[in-house]
Order: sequence, then C-alpha cells, then structure tokens
Amino acid sequence: MAYQPNQTSQGKQFQCPPADPIMTSPERIVRDFYHPQKVQVIHPIQIVNRHHCVPVYEHVCTYEETDEYCGTHPHPHQGMLRDK
Repeated sequence: MAYQPNQTSQGKQFQCPPADPIMTSPERIVRDFYHPQKVQVIHPIQIVNRHHCVPVYEHVCTYEETDEYCGTHPHPHQGMLRDK
C-alpha cells in the first residue's frame, strides 16, 4: 500500500485537533494627518522718543567804550571842575 498522508490505518482521514490561536504583539501603524492651525505670533514693539539738547551757539557781543588821551600834554579839560 502506498503512503497516503492524513489517513489512518483504518482508512479514515486523519484530522488534527484544533490548535489554540497564537496572538502576536500588536503592530502599531501610525497615520499622521496635518491640519492648518492659526497661531498668533506677537511681536511687541516699544517706541522710545529720546529728546536731546543740542547746543546752538548764539554769539552775542558786548561793547565797552572808553576814551584815552594820548600825548605828552594832558587834555585841556581833564581834571577841571565845572560850575553849576
């Protein structure tokens, strides 16, 4: 008799008993979805008004006037008293 798999010696077909299922570790599949999201970016600006004093020269001349008498002889009226 030729070998025939899955048959018993009585000619019946052999069936294996059901096996317990084997559970593997879960495989993680990540699907990324991107959606626009408005985010305000605030740029604080501080305005500083700086005031500087800048010298602007204003030239003012003062005058003093005197009379000088030159020469060897004194002025004829110098030192004389007047009558009122």
